[in-house]
Amino acid sequence: MALIAWWAPLVWLGAVGVVVALVAGYHRRRRTTRAAGIPIAHRERLTALPAYRTALARYRMLVAGFILCLVALIAAGALLTARPATVSLVTPDLNNRDIVLCLDVSGSMINYDAAVLDVFQELATEFTGERVSLVVFNASAVTYFPLTADYEYISSQLTRLTHEFDDPDAPYYRGTLLGNGSSLVGDGLASCVVRFDQADSDRSRSVILVTDNFVAGEQIFSLPEAARLASKRDVRVYGINPGDSTAREYLDSLAVEFETAALESGGAYFALDDPGVIPSVVDRITSEQASVLPGSPQVQVTEQPQLGIGLAFAGLAGLTLFGWRLRR
Repeated sequence: MALIAWWAPLVWLGAVGVVVALVAGYHRRRRTTRAAGIPIAHRERLTALPAYRTALARYRMLVAGFILCLVALIAAGALLTARPATVSLVTPDLNNRDIVLCLDVSGSMINYDAAVLDVFQELATEFTGERVSLVVFNASAVTYFPLTADYEYISSQLTRLTHEFDDPDAPYYRGTLLGNGSSLVGDGLASCVVRFDQADSDRSRSVILVTDNFVAGEQIFSLPEAARLASKRDVRVYGINPGDSTAREYLDSLAVEFETAALESGGAYFALDDPGVIPSVVDRITSEQASVLPGSPQVQVTEQPQLGIGLAFAGLAGLTLFGWRLRR
């Protein structure tokens, strides 16, 4: 047991000493200025009566109990002010996983991207050790924020981007149109794969790729080539494909390509047409692969006010009881 504010009892002791000194001085002055009493003959006969002795003993006992309870209440206050606590060394478990959220920000994807960001906004409060990055791409890829475990920062950036989706001139579009075409998925995935650092560390690495795979333009990497790059770097690709509503036959071929690429990397593929399904999908993705590593030892201080609270309640109850009995 340790005291966080070890000096607090000394302050209480000094305060109580000052109060006692003031009360003693006050009573001393009253005693010297008090008028002389009326003398009573044979007073010892009164004090020798059994009833008097019993009443006096009872009074002294009540006064002693009152003082004892007052001391207990003061001690409880000093103890609570000192904040007793137990100190221990703990080693937290951390999930050694890196996640790159790879979002296609072409016009057809904005609503689905917003749904994914809302889910990650909630998950950011539950992460313990995961590092998360966000990369947005269209004709070219831009790192919105790099891999980090600063969840307050992650949350603020996800909130900011969600709001920017409503603005056609939003900053996140800057840098995503530097290419020949739009929605260049292969280049986008390859850019996300190379965003992982600490290549020698034992961490699982995942890319959550949200796109309809509806490519328009010339790519440096095709989607299968980007998937092979992911496999080579031990990165699993989890694909979320909401593009399933129009031009069915053509989109089916794109979906097959997308699914094959995700599965070959060791990941998974999800074909969606409802943004409301995304929370369960993302929850499944983030529940996989999470191996646990011991984190850095941390000193854990746990306050233990139970004794002080119990003593305070007992002292207060005793003061109430003895004070009531003394007034009778």
